[in-house]
Amino acid sequence: MNTRKRKRGFKRVILNIIAFGIIAFAIFGVYSGYMAKYNSINLKDLNTKMYIQNADDASKGKLQVNWKFMAAIDGVRYKNDFSKATDSSINQLANMFIDKNSSTSIKIKNSQYKLVDLDTVLDKLSFDKEQKEKVYKYLDDLKYIGSQKNNLKDESKQGFINDLYPEAIEIYDKYGVLPSITISQAILESGWGKSDLSTKANNLFGIKADSGWTGKKIKMSTSEYYKQKIEDYFRVYSSKEDSIKDYGEFLSNNKRYKQSGVFQATDYLDQANAIEKAGYSTVENDKGEEIYSKLLIGVIQEQNLQLLDFECEMNYFKDKK
Repeated sequence: MNTRKRKRGFKRVILNIIAFGIIAFAIFGVYSGYMAKYNSINLKDLNTKMYIQNADDASKGKLQVNWKFMAAIDGVRYKNDFSKATDSSINQLANMFIDKNSSTSIKIKNSQYKLVDLDTVLDKLSFDKEQKEKVYKYLDDLKYIGSQKNNLKDESKQGFINDLYPEAIEIYDKYGVLPSITISQAILESGWGKSDLSTKANNLFGIKADSGWTGKKIKMSTSEYYKQKIEDYFRVYSSKEDSIKDYGEFLSNNKRYKQSGVFQATDYLDQANAIEKAGYSTVENDKGEEIYSKLLIGVIQEQNLQLLDFECEMNYFKDKK
């Protein structure tokens, strides 16, 4: 009897061990699945347009907020469940990145605001070390993501943007035209630097040779309004750098751009609309509606050019400290 009892007891021990192993394996599987889901940001359910819009709403009349910071934070605090994010919660988060500027000596275009850096916001949210590291990991996941979620890995396009950025910063410092506007106009007007006018005349901005132009000029065909083809004379530059410099002077020297509010605008949405209002382009859709600002804004959001505005403005405060 004792032998049988010992055998039954031994079997129960073995069965308990097996059962415990199965449960542990299941728990480990669930945990591993959870960690795998949490390891990278949930791009499938991330509504990039929602974050871009809320970042822009908070930026209006102030300085440019980085929408990727907000998306990365929500990915961590909601554990990749972006259904928990609402317009209200995202807007509150966006406003944490802008604060009143108490300094009288460090101002951007007389703005009464300053940008708050990411680490400061993470501290305000009481994120621990692991959560902060996860935020930066998620930011890396968003490196090539724009409004359309397309991977922005086209080296030629990124090279075109990077080549123009230093000159665009100078235009911003001198005239107040945001880098996103300068670069988006160059993209639209030159077809990413591949148009005939760009390759033959180094003219990136489609600027015509009016009566006040004393330099070289070239006659080219162009489109106006809705698919209307005409021929006109355009300015010729010795380099693309000269084209960018003249672009800034062109806007500054023509009263209509100041009158339309181009240089008073502090965000790319307002500045794009002001440039359209000033008549920079006559492009229309098939209904006769002006669409130039819409095209500019579309390029900016798709290519994340507004983040160049953020970078430029953030660096301004760092340099002045």
